[in-house]
Amino acid sequence: MTISRRRFIGQTSSFAAFGTLGVPTILGGASIAQEDQATLADGTDLPEVRVGIVGLNGRGVSLMNQFRQLPGVRVVALCDVDSNVLNTRAADMQKAGFDVQTFNDFRQMLDGDTIDAAVIATPNHWHALMAVWACDAGKDVYVEKPVSHVVAEGRSIVDAAERNGRIVQSGMHGRSHAAVQSAITFAQSGALGEVVCARGLCYKPRRSIGKVNGPQFVPPTIDYHRWLGPAPYTPLSRRSLHYDWHWDSATGNGDLGNQGVHQMDIARWGAGHDRLPDRAWSTGGRVGYDDDGNTPNTQVTVLEYDNGPPVIFEVRGLPCNKKQQSDKWEMDRYHDMDIGVVFHCEDGEIRVSKNYNVASALDKNGQLVQEWKGGGNHAANFIEAVRAGDPSLLTAPIIDGHLSAACGHLGLVSCDLGEDGSIDDAYEAARSDLAREAVARMREHMLANRIAPETDIRIGRMIPLDSNLERSTDPYANALFTKEYRAPFTMPGSST
Repeated sequence: MTISRRRFIGQTSSFAAFGTLGVPTILGGASIAQEDQATLADGTDLPEVRVGIVGLNGRGVSLMNQFRQLPGVRVVALCDVDSNVLNTRAADMQKAGFDVQTFNDFRQMLDGDTIDAAVIATPNHWHALMAVWACDAGKDVYVEKPVSHVVAEGRSIVDAAERNGRIVQSGMHGRSHAAVQSAITFAQSGALGEVVCARGLCYKPRRSIGKVNGPQFVPPTIDYHRWLGPAPYTPLSRRSLHYDWHWDSATGNGDLGNQGVHQMDIARWGAGHDRLPDRAWSTGGRVGYDDDGNTPNTQVTVLEYDNGPPVIFEVRGLPCNKKQQSDKWEMDRYHDMDIGVVFHCEDGEIRVSKNYNVASALDKNGQLVQEWKGGGNHAANFIEAVRAGDPSLLTAPIIDGHLSAACGHLGLVSCDLGEDGSIDDAYEAARSDLAREAVARMREHMLANRIAPETDIRIGRMIPLDSNLERSTDPYANALFTKEYRAPFTMPGSST
């Protein structure tokens, strides 16, 4: 009986220990990942996994290098709509001893039997659509964070993975780090009493992206039609096409969906929530400068659960005071962290650092109770699950990527449906002592940056949810849980 190559990979489950392997030695510029099979120290052969990567700036470059260094993994295809970027990355891979096919259309990369797994590192507005396409094409998927651009898209990926029997890992790499895993286990053990609040922090410097007077020139090396894909076809209206798309709601999700989604994920995980909240509220705005971005750089989001602790998320893109705006942009710190997670417990707190390699528990007096250190290899975990054909081996399965991304999207929806008002109005609108305390500190932060208290920000609308249906009883909120797709870049099963 002939066994297809993909069936062989899916049925090979004896390599679960692969995630503990180190990075292979590279000799003569060629990684052992080039071989059709890599061999473990005990002589066991690893079946080859062929990977294609789409989106080759930023995270895409990092993932390209991570995957090509894994035993038995061969990066065979690269895709990008910027031909300069695509050719540069292909040349880099060639120097490393890899022969790759190049594509500027992801759908062509999915055709046939070129790849076993797709790695998606494009702008956010492409993530879910590409992940669904890849699952429907019979490929396993690693999709960067946030896995979705709007709330409903994440569930589309979950459904596609289930109906096609595919392995789908979300790019929440903190979940593969030993220090984070230990801290979450400790938090949920009750060793410091119950968690009373999980707080995510994203105090990350975000300078102005500038302001233009009209449509900008897109270099001819970029296929702008495909770059926009499902987004509305509008002229480029900012200085930089790349990266600054994060601050345009048509393609990005601000820092709630950029850096912040990592901390949102850890906060939700440690709080023990495996669903969307019962209510969501947010306040904030883009303050301190006038530029072409339209996502908040200063924001507090509160997720309320009827049974369990709230999750509070704080975004600050401005420095700790106005003087720092022309200097080093030193950021505020909360409990000695600028980016991280704090679990407030009955008898102390647990802190998870921004590099995910260190976490600590402190008692009520601030004395160290326990510390954990240790990293992980998220790409290796994905390949382990692909080889075994077992999604239960994933540290960050798509359902978790969906829920954590959606939690951030809810904060943006609340602001979008809100009204303009002052920071003092926001304080009055906050429903709990925890929320008011966070808003009060945001007020101090704004004043330190010489932003007048009467400056307009968005006072968000409370979004009630049926977490089982992942819908709101507010029809205006539901309208923002989905989006229209520009043909021919349409989500399978959607009406647009």
